[in-house]
Amino acid sequence: MRLKIIRMDLPLKHVMTVFRGTISVIRTVVVELEQDGLRGYGEAYEDLHWGVSIESMVRSLEACRDITVNYALADPYAFRRHIAPVFKDNPNPAAVSAIEMAACDLWGKLRNIPLWRVWGYDPRYLPISSYTLGLDSLYRILEKFSEQPNWPLYRVKMGSHEDMTILRELRKRTTAPFRLDVNGCWTLQQALDYMDELKTLNIELIEQPLHPDDWDGMKRLKEACPFPLIADESCRCEEDIEKCLGYFDGLNLKPVKFGGLNSTHHALEKARALGFKTMIGNTIESSIAASATAQFAPRLDFVYLDGPMLIDKKIGTGVELDLGKIVLPRENGTGISVSSR
Repeated sequence: MRLKIIRMDLPLKHVMTVFRGTISVIRTVVVELEQDGLRGYGEAYEDLHWGVSIESMVRSLEACRDITVNYALADPYAFRRHIAPVFKDNPNPAAVSAIEMAACDLWGKLRNIPLWRVWGYDPRYLPISSYTLGLDSLYRILEKFSEQPNWPLYRVKMGSHEDMTILRELRKRTTAPFRLDVNGCWTLQQALDYMDELKTLNIELIEQPLHPDDWDGMKRLKEACPFPLIADESCRCEEDIEKCLGYFDGLNLKPVKFGGLNSTHHALEKARALGFKTMIGNTIESSIAASATAQFAPRLDFVYLDGPMLIDKKIGTGVELDLGKIVLPRENGTGISVSSR
């Protein structure tokens, strides 16, 4: 296989703020694997909060170059084992995710089959994707909402002193359910204080309401909260899945956390077997990651695939959203097609 590593800057349509800071450009690494005239693509984004930099990903991926050049892809599981020694002493789940995603895409194209079919999923059962309204001033959030006023489901970022005001104003403009993504910004007392009013605002779920280390608080909140509570930052690897039992109702299983699509597939089945609701989203990434994430959609309870809609740059075609309805791509593999590089 031929390995190509591409750094990309993805400008956002709107500046996005989360509790970790404000961003206007997403820095990402795209991996291209080529074999027999076909190309597979993977992607991972920089997240300095978790120690994931572009430079660290590129270094890890460059270390894979020599062991991929004479490798003939026949099975992405075997490929994962083949590259494992590179990451033994320097784990980098984001870099592994990017190259393993590319391998899965290429493998599906070589076999002339989409990944969802390999896993035995039924595309007739697809959840609705939410549309994300990032943390911002009330004026700017309402402005963003006005760009997609008819979406059937919104994912609203929380974490400011105006949280309840924002929800009240949005509720005046739509009857669509809200999914709240708090990123661990609330205290237990805040969450409890908000609870009575949240019950009147058609809230579907709350993602990571408390700091990921506040397990005592999560235990108390779960006992008092009528909404499903979804772990994100509290579930960073497969070992965390069982740890979340009794504290959360569901898990956000992003491939970039679990080190690839096959690892995520395994984690997804484990989470479902333990009775968790399952969510996967593609954060702010291009169609490469969104199309890969979309392969899990028939097996999920909750999903958000609107990342490409938040980016002011198109780098490929793949999964599409029709007012929240997921339109799976026709391409094989993960469904991504990149016309220019």
